[in-house]
Amino acid sequence: MNSFLVLAALNLALSGLVFLLGLLILRESPRQRLNRMVSSMLFFGGFGSLLAGLALLPGRTGSGSGTSSQFVQHYAYLWEFFFPALFVFASIFPVERPFTRRPRSRPWFMAWIPSFQWLVFLPHAVHFILLFLLSVVPAIPGSRLGILAPLVNIGGLVLNLFLAVHQALFSLVNLAFGIGAVALLANSYRRTRMPRLRQQLRVIGLGLATCLVLYSLGSLIPTLVDLQVSSWSRSALTAGALLVGSGSIAYAIVMHKFLDAKLLARRGILYGTATAALVGVYLAIVVKLNQLLTSISSVDPRVIEPVFLVFALVAFQPVVSRLEDFLDRILLRDPTDHRAVLRNLGRELMTQIELEALMTNSIRTIAEALLLRRAYIVALPRDGVIVRAGVGAPIPAEEHPIIRSALLHMPPEEETLRLAEGGGEALGEDERRLLIERLGVWLAIPLRWRGETVGGLLLGQKITMTEYTAEDVALLSSLAGQMAVSLQNALLVRDRVEVARLEEEMRVARQIQRSFLVHEFPVMERFEVHALNIPSKEVGGDLYDLVPTGDGGFVLAVADVAGKGVPAALLSSMLQASLRTQATSIASVAEILRNINSLVYRGTAVHQFATFFLARLDRHGHMMFCNAGHNYPVVARRGGQQVLLECGGLVLGVMEGVDYEEEGIQLETGDWIVLYTDGISEAVNAEGEQFGDEAVRELIASLPRDLSARQIADRILATIEAFAGSLEVRDDMTLMVVRVVEPDPAPVSDYSEPTEAVHTTI
Repeated sequence: MNSFLVLAALNLALSGLVFLLGLLILRESPRQRLNRMVSSMLFFGGFGSLLAGLALLPGRTGSGSGTSSQFVQHYAYLWEFFFPALFVFASIFPVERPFTRRPRSRPWFMAWIPSFQWLVFLPHAVHFILLFLLSVVPAIPGSRLGILAPLVNIGGLVLNLFLAVHQALFSLVNLAFGIGAVALLANSYRRTRMPRLRQQLRVIGLGLATCLVLYSLGSLIPTLVDLQVSSWSRSALTAGALLVGSGSIAYAIVMHKFLDAKLLARRGILYGTATAALVGVYLAIVVKLNQLLTSISSVDPRVIEPVFLVFALVAFQPVVSRLEDFLDRILLRDPTDHRAVLRNLGRELMTQIELEALMTNSIRTIAEALLLRRAYIVALPRDGVIVRAGVGAPIPAEEHPIIRSALLHMPPEEETLRLAEGGGEALGEDERRLLIERLGVWLAIPLRWRGETVGGLLLGQKITMTEYTAEDVALLSSLAGQMAVSLQNALLVRDRVEVARLEEEMRVARQIQRSFLVHEFPVMERFEVHALNIPSKEVGGDLYDLVPTGDGGFVLAVADVAGKGVPAALLSSMLQASLRTQATSIASVAEILRNINSLVYRGTAVHQFATFFLARLDRHGHMMFCNAGHNYPVVARRGGQQVLLECGGLVLGVMEGVDYEEEGIQLETGDWIVLYTDGISEAVNAEGEQFGDEAVRELIASLPRDLSARQIADRILATIEAFAGSLEVRDDMTLMVVRVVEPDPAPVSDYSEPTEAVHTTI
C-alpha cells in the first residue's frame, strides 16, 4: 500500500512540476509557435502523469470508484494529445518542414481545409470526443430508459466492442506519431551543422525517444496486444517517461539555451529542481525523526517539528549558498550562454588586430550563438566596403555601396534597428529593399567609434523562427561597443600594413627601375658621360639611357613622362624598352620617335604623354637629334657660345601620325651637352620662385671649362639644392652631361660648320 501511495505522490508531483515548466515556457514567449507547441507537449504529458497518480488514489481510500476514478475514466485519453503535439514540434523544429507550410494561393474549393497543425490534432480530437461520449452513455440509469433498456444494453455491448477495437487501432496511430516525430528529429540532427543546435537536438531527441519507449511499454503496446499491466507498473512507466521527456527539455533549456530561454528562466528551472530535492531530503529526515521520537517517547512530534524547521534553515543555508555558486558555474560554463559569449568574444576582440580574422570569427560566433539564418559584418574603411558572411550567401560587390549608405544613414541615437518590426524609417527605398527583402535582415546594429560609423552588424531571422529577446539585444549592444573599437584598430593596422607593403613594393620597384638606368658608363674614345636621377617618389617617370651602337658611337636619350609614381614609372619602362629594341636597327632618330609615339598613343590612357629627346652620336662627334617637346638640351661650346637643341616635334602620345624632324650638329673637343628634365628648371625655393631654364643656362656658362662630366653634374645639382633649400622634391629630377674630351683623329669636312643643321623629316 505504501508503494502505491509513493508512486501516486511521485506522479502527482511530477505532473505539477511539468505543468509549471510548460507554463514557464509559455510565459517566456507566448507569441512564438514553438513555445506554444512545447508547452502543449508538457501540458498533455503532465496530464497523463496526473491521471496515473489519481488512478492509484482509490486503492488507498478503499472506495473502489470514487470521484478520482470517475475523473480518470472520463478524461483518460486526453493525455494522448501529447503525440500529435510531439509530431508538430518535430515538424517545425529547428526549421519548419515544407509539408507544414500552408500554400499562399490555393483553389477556392480547398479554402475550407484547415492548417497542418489542426489537421494533425483532428484525429485525436474526434477520438477523444467519441471515447468521452461512450464512457458517459453507460452511466445513464436503465430505469429512465423503460422499454428501451434492452436495446440500450445491446447497443452498449456493441459500443464496448467498438471501444476495444478503436482503442487498439488508435494506439497504432499514437505509436506512428511518436516514431515519425523521433525520425524527424534524427533527420534534423543529421542535417544541421550548428554545434548548439546539434546539442539541443541530441538531448531532446534522445529524451523524447526514451519517453516514447516508456509510454509505449506502459500504455500503447499493452492496449494494442491486450496485455494486462498492473496499475503500479503502468504508473511507474508513465512517471519515468514524463521524467525523462520533460527532463530532457529542461536540460536543453538550461544547458543549451533551447527556445532562447532567458537566463532568469534557466536559473529558475535549476533552482526549482535543486530546492525540490532539498525539500525532499528535509521531509525524509523529518519523517524518520518523527518515527524515532514516537517509538522512544510519548512526545507529540508536532511539538518538535518547528525546532527541526529552524535547525534545517540554519543547517541548509551554507548548502543553498554552495548550490547557487555551483549552478552559476554550470550556467557560465555553457559556451552558448550570453554571458559566456560576451566574455569569450570580448577577450578575443581585445587581442585580435588582423581584420579578416576579427570579422570572420566575430560574425561566426554571433551566428552560432543566436542560431541565425543569415549574419553579416560590415567594415567601412575609407576606400570602400568590406563584408563578411558568418552564415548566408555572400553579398555581391555591386550592392556594397548601398550597404555603406544604409549604415551611414542610421539614426545616431539608435543602437539597434529592428527592421522586421518596421524600424529604419530613415533609410532610403533602395536601402530598405536590399536589407529587408533581398538580405532578410531583421536586426541592424551600427558599429560606431567616437561618433563615426566604422561598420555594422546585419542579422537575419533565427533558424528556430523565434524573435530576438531583450537579452539578445542587450548582448549585441554590449558587443557592438567592443567590436567598434576593435574594428577601428584593425582597420588602422590594415592601413598601416598596406602602407608598409606598398612601401616595400615601391622600394623593390625603385631597385628594379634603378637597375634599368645606366650607372657605369662605357669607356669611349671621344666622350665622357655622367648622369643622375632623383625621383620625387620611390619611383618616377624620368628616363635617361645610353645605348652603344657597336661602331664607337651611341644613342643618347632623356625623357620625362607626365605624372609621378607607379603609372609614370610603368610608361617610362615601356619607353625605354621600345627605345632599346630600335636603337641598333633603325638609323633615323626621328623614325624611332615616330614609332614610340604610336606605341604611347595606342597603348596608354588619354591623359598620359611624355617628352623625349633622342640623339645618335658617332665616334667623330657628329650628332643627329630629335626633340619631342622636351626641355631644350644645351650645347656649351669652348668659346662660351650655347646652342639649344630644339628641332623635333610634338610630345609623345598626344596624337597619332605625327611627323618628327631630326637635325645634325658637329661637336668639338671641349664641348659639353647638358640634358635635363623640368624637375631641374622648375625647382622651387621657399618663396615659391622657380629656378627657370634661363638660370640653368647661366649656371652652365659660369662653370669652369676644365670640369669633368661628373663634376659638372654635381655642381649643377648642388646649385639647385641650395636654391630649393630643404624643401621636398616636387618633381622627378634627371640630369645628364656629355663632354667631348679628345680631338677628332679623322676630321670630317662635311661638318666643318657646327651651326649648320642637316634636316631630315620623317
